[in-house]
Formats: sequence, structure tokens, C-alpha cells
Amino acid sequence: MVADLEEAIESGRAALKLLTRWHPSRGEYLHNLACNLRKRFVKQAAMQDLEEAIELHRAALELRPIGHPDRPSSLCELAFCLSRRHDKHRVAEDLQEAITLGREALKLCPQGHPNRASSLHNLAQCLA
Repeated sequence: MVADLEEAIESGRAALKLLTRWHPSRGEYLHNLACNLRKRFVKQAAMQDLEEAIELHRAALELRPIGHPDRPSSLCELAFCLSRRHDKHRVAEDLQEAITLGREALKLCPQGHPNRASSLHNLAQCLA
């Protein structure tokens, strides 16, 4: 429901305001808010939601360095958002970055990794 999504976004923003820049859960909160903004973009096609989602995913990725267990999901989500932005504006750099991020995510998900299938799927979507 749209009302639930709006509440989730408002709650996510409020929660982020309570965290310091280096709080151990900040990356997760950024990631979740960005995902909710992307969902709202899909429903309402408001570019400002997609732009903010991209910014938040980039911030979350900074807090999820190589070796962090959630780095692959951050890479995939950011790639997905950049791919959607490319679909709207046809900026080649967005698609190139999405492909690069998708490939990086796939490298972090070797055979047997639980996120391998989704990483392959997301990369395929960018390449198609």
C-alpha cells in the first residue's frame, strides 16, 4: 500500500537523523531507505525519489567496504537504480556504471553464494 510505503520512508528518515555518521547500523538504514525510495519511484515515477535512492545507496556502499557481508546487495541495488535512471535519461555513463557495479557484485558472489542468482539476474538486466 502507498500509505505504508510513505510511512516507511518517513520512519526511515527519522531513524537516520538519530544515528551518528559512523553508527554501525547506518549503512543498513541508508540501504533500507534507498530501497523504499526506489519502490516509490517504481509506483509514482518521481525522479527525485530515484536520485535520492542513488545518493543513499552510494553512502551505504561507502560504509560497506570490500569484505562486508552486505556489499553485494548494495552494489546490486545501486546498479539497479542507475539502470532505471539510464532507462529514463539515456545517459551512457549510468549504464556503464551499473554494469561495472553488477560485475563487481557477481565477483563477490561465487558459486554457492546465496545471492549469486540475484546478482546474475541484475547483471543480465543491465546488459539487456
